[in-house]
Amino acid sequence: MQTIWHWKLPMALILMIAFCILSTISAVQGFEVGAAMMDITGPVAQVNTMGYAHAKLSGLHIRLFCRAFAFRDSAGNSAAYAVLDLAMVSHLLSFTVGKRLSEATGGRFSETNVMLSATHTHAGPGGFNQDLFVALNTPGFDRAYFNYIVDGVVQSILAADRARTPARVLSNSGHLYNASVNRHPHQYLLNPAAERARYPTNVDTEMHLLRFDDAQTGAPLGSIAWFPVHGTSLKVSNRYVSGDNKGIASQLMERHFNGGRDWPPAGGARGTFVAAFPQSHSGDVSPNVRGVFRVPDADGAAGEGDEVEEVRCNSSVFKTFDCESKGPGKDQYKSAMIIGRMQFQTAMKLHQSATTELPKSLTLSVVHDTRDVSEERFPAVLDLLNSVNNSASYRKDLRACKAAIGYAFCAGTADGKALFSYFTSGTQRASVLVDAIRDLLAKVTPEDAECQGSKRICLNVGKIFWSGIPFMSSQIPTQLLRIGPIFILALPTEVTTMAGRRLMESLRRTEGFPNEGKVLINGLSNGYYFYVTTEEEYNGSYYEAGATLFGPHTLNFYAWHASRMLRSILTTKRQKNSGNFQPKRTPSDLDKSNRLDGISGGGGGDGQGINGLDFAGFGKNFGQQLLNLRNSYEQGDTVELKFVACNPRHSFGISNHSFLLVQRYNTRLHRWETVRNDASLDTRFLWQQGDFFQSFALIRWDIPAGQRPGDYRIGYRGHCRTFSAALAETSWAMGWPKQQKGEQPPLLPVSGESRRFRVVAARSNKLRFASDDSIRETALSEGNIRSHPAASMLQFKPESSSAGTAVNAGCIASAKVAQIMAIFWLLQMMTPLARL
Repeated sequence: MQTIWHWKLPMALILMIAFCILSTISAVQGFEVGAAMMDITGPVAQVNTMGYAHAKLSGLHIRLFCRAFAFRDSAGNSAAYAVLDLAMVSHLLSFTVGKRLSEATGGRFSETNVMLSATHTHAGPGGFNQDLFVALNTPGFDRAYFNYIVDGVVQSILAADRARTPARVLSNSGHLYNASVNRHPHQYLLNPAAERARYPTNVDTEMHLLRFDDAQTGAPLGSIAWFPVHGTSLKVSNRYVSGDNKGIASQLMERHFNGGRDWPPAGGARGTFVAAFPQSHSGDVSPNVRGVFRVPDADGAAGEGDEVEEVRCNSSVFKTFDCESKGPGKDQYKSAMIIGRMQFQTAMKLHQSATTELPKSLTLSVVHDTRDVSEERFPAVLDLLNSVNNSASYRKDLRACKAAIGYAFCAGTADGKALFSYFTSGTQRASVLVDAIRDLLAKVTPEDAECQGSKRICLNVGKIFWSGIPFMSSQIPTQLLRIGPIFILALPTEVTTMAGRRLMESLRRTEGFPNEGKVLINGLSNGYYFYVTTEEEYNGSYYEAGATLFGPHTLNFYAWHASRMLRSILTTKRQKNSGNFQPKRTPSDLDKSNRLDGISGGGGGDGQGINGLDFAGFGKNFGQQLLNLRNSYEQGDTVELKFVACNPRHSFGISNHSFLLVQRYNTRLHRWETVRNDASLDTRFLWQQGDFFQSFALIRWDIPAGQRPGDYRIGYRGHCRTFSAALAETSWAMGWPKQQKGEQPPLLPVSGESRRFRVVAARSNKLRFASDDSIRETALSEGNIRSHPAASMLQFKPESSSAGTAVNAGCIASAKVAQIMAIFWLLQMMTPLARL
């Protein structure tokens, strides 16, 4: 009996080992997914927004993140997908990230198989775009912030790659209503009636979600939810850095799965759920669902409730019929919360009900190409969409143009109007003066006018150069990523609703396209080249048409090129990546990116400067609390504090820094524990500049309805450049004491704590801030959404904008000063507040 036992034991061990080996082999042969996220917030003060011209930021609403996913299939094909809380992704950014990743991974990741896209928030810093027409808005190129973004994106993708694990991939789709409207319905009506009849609405209401679960444990890893809506819930009056509605949606979903945490663990540790909400074809889609309203006149002639058509907002030269689009909330922050929560709730429903599992043997392939669109000749493949059969005739020798903006672009939209009302959307009215300045900078030839068709050219941005760099390049990156039956088309542009529908339908009609396949438009990816409309919309001369840079056939170019990339993927046998569609041309203007360092924005012309000094004030100390607190606050109340502070620019780039902390006293462990920081949805940080190098931090905490009662305190954290540090810097510059090249004198870390106060249970039915703690699984309806209004923000007078702040020393020093000054004059006159 004992002999038999000794014989069975090793056999059992052998069987267990064999089972483990087979399981491991099976896992390796499956599809792997990893997810991670990193901070890319950057400077929160003395910086312009990227999206609204002349809107200066001086605080923090919620932090900006890069949310990354790394994929690998059983054949060893790898790809990465990342969504950035930015207005757009510049071509230089995607190019540099790809180069850095290629060096770090031995070529396994590169620009070819890395897709970068943006949420299109208009409340983030700018300064990272290589095209000067975009960069002048911020103004200039910020090398430090650009490098900070690159580092965050590279580290998030590498962390996601390290976190790869065998995964189940599920797909689901559903509709989200009342969260978006078409901001130019008159433009949409220009499309053929028969085509419009195929769709129930003038915006796409479908959200498509990919869900990733750990194949072994079933734990959720992350999700990607595509839904088209602009990041313009926060308006030009906003002064806070924010991810807007899509950033809010991501944070709500991540907090749900991550145990209530408001910020990711360092390094994108395994176990962190990552929720990305990228853009789709959102070019004409606004979150301001209440419509366009006339702003009350100074004499009270018009009331705030007067709803108008946007085409009536600009009435005459230098006289503005001021209009503003409005979201569902009582203010812009409530609107951003409502639209963000609606996306979160829909994504949660799709996540929980997802049953369509993609095959474990997923095919992962990718095609990437960069080409000069102005040099291409292509057929009008979209002519076939409305034909009876594919043998119908179509135009065969179309071309795109050098980049040019139209008069309609300069009019802006109701999400953000132009500085001057001369330019009117929906008309072709011209100006002899503007045309003269335009021709002085870059003359519009008859060939240019013919190529651009019905667009009245306001500025030939593709023919204006600075130090060999064009104001707007025409070298366009496009990419197509296949994850099994899902085909993600990455375009460096904003695509209108009907233009996106035509693109998707055109690709679905490609020979060999799988019956179960789905095409997703991934807008604002790998670069930024403004808008794409249909030809009918282009002829209407609305804002999106004026911003369709490359002429009336731009959409046909993307459709033709995308179909070629798709056929390449469908006909290429499974192999390690699909490679480039053809040998890629490295954009020549990107190789000259070092020349951008001479065109950098300053501190905003406020006298203090980005690297200015900090002075606490006579009789005051850094970190000193200036506002008194009550002894207790109820759940749903608001706590407001003011501290003697430092310039927040000095904290830029410091790892894991938070400008504020909300801490609760643990009576059992006798210590303070952090429960909120500046990444939380219910906190706000605002920098207020005082006299003579003084700074103040205004901190607000909207206590959630479900906040645990107890003793709390609020802390401020910052970094000061004091007069003694400046003296040391001067001494170091003189060579004493000796320092390493590029080394800076240390900043002074500053902290301040409020006195203790108590949070108690609410004794009333007052309106409360809608934190994630109070959100339960409710039916998705407008009534339920509005039952959780967000708290109102601190009200401060907006800082004035000066046209002169855009002209920097680098431009003045140039031999082309006259040309640059003329450009700035023209841009100041015509640039819309929400030109993106």
